[in-house]
Amino acid sequence: MKHSENEKGYALVTVLLIIVVFMVISLSFMGQSFNSVKQNKVVEKNYQSVALAEMGISFYQLAVRNAYLSNQEHVVNQVNQMIATDRQNKVEKSQGYYKGLVVPLMKQAIQTSLESEQKTLRIEERDNTFYSIQDVEISSQAKDIHITFESLGKQEDEISTLSAEMTIPVEEMGLSGEDGGGTDPSPTYSLPDFNHIKEPAGLPEKCKNPLVIYDSCGEIFVAGSGSFSHNHNQLDNKLLYAKGALLLDGNANNMSNTKIHTGGSMSVGKNMNGAQNVFIEVKGAMSFGGQLRMDHSNVHVGGSMSLDGHLDMEDQSFVYVGGSADISKHLSISANSKMCVAGNLHASQLNIDGKLYVKGSVTGNIKSGEADKVNQTDFEKYCGKPDFSQELSIDWGDIVNKIEYSY
Repeated sequence: MKHSENEKGYALVTVLLIIVVFMVISLSFMGQSFNSVKQNKVVEKNYQSVALAEMGISFYQLAVRNAYLSNQEHVVNQVNQMIATDRQNKVEKSQGYYKGLVVPLMKQAIQTSLESEQKTLRIEERDNTFYSIQDVEISSQAKDIHITFESLGKQEDEISTLSAEMTIPVEEMGLSGEDGGGTDPSPTYSLPDFNHIKEPAGLPEKCKNPLVIYDSCGEIFVAGSGSFSHNHNQLDNKLLYAKGALLLDGNANNMSNTKIHTGGSMSVGKNMNGAQNVFIEVKGAMSFGGQLRMDHSNVHVGGSMSLDGHLDMEDQSFVYVGGSADISKHLSISANSKMCVAGNLHASQLNIDGKLYVKGSVTGNIKSGEADKVNQTDFEKYCGKPDFSQELSIDWGDIVNKIEYSY
């Protein structure tokens, strides 16, 4: 009996030990399982925060690409417009100057486009889940635009940050007419074509073929020839466009910021003193019954020009005469002004502090300076405006993207 009872005691202890072992093992597996679930949840949150940050990167890269592509034509047009304006104003700048405008203009265009969409680019939020674009920096070098930014993704309490860099290369820039040697091409020169002033459009009826020059008409159009009597003093801020000949009887003194175009001849009955910032282009001949005193003004005459008085040119004034010029009294050209005469020139007295280019003969008493007698080639060079026939062309490069992960 004692032996049987001892065996029962050992069996009980064995069973209890086995139960304890299985409980320990079970609890261990359960702990590991719970830890795995927790880790999976953390990994899932981390993964989702990274995915959100990547979403922000993709969205911003697309916005930059759209801004880059949509502004390419605009930037080229901007530079070409500057080239055309400088050409028209006889301002000579190097090709390097115009090329140097491209990258800064594109940088500004991209920055402006991105700022206009700032609200849509900054954040997308749903409860405690969002991405945010931060620390945007846009810089430029000679032929590259660099954009750096960070995209922060947040999923509940998990945050992932991605750093991104974008490089926009301008692979090649050129102006048509380049010789490939890195030097500016030799320009050709174009003489006045008498079409600088454009025909006005959309005018009210009272400003078309009027009998008098209305004060209320800033622009006046004459379909054929026009004759306006009386004086026309202080004819300021006007545009007078005549398809045919034009006669302004009397004086036309003290006008400023005025443009006059005639498809035929033009005649001023008496004086035109104090002409300031005035542009006159006459396809035919031009005559003055008195004198012409001009300041920072241009007069282009396709035919001959005659004045029954003085011609005074001050402060960057320019007179071009496609025929001969006859000035009954003094001709005075200031140091920064120029006159060009394709035919012969006569004046009773000449004071030439600026430039005078004449293809024909010069007669009269030259008191100061000298007239340059030139051939056709030099006449075009000194009296025309440089025309490189240039337009900017750009080979835009592909955007290079680089992303760095930070957890």
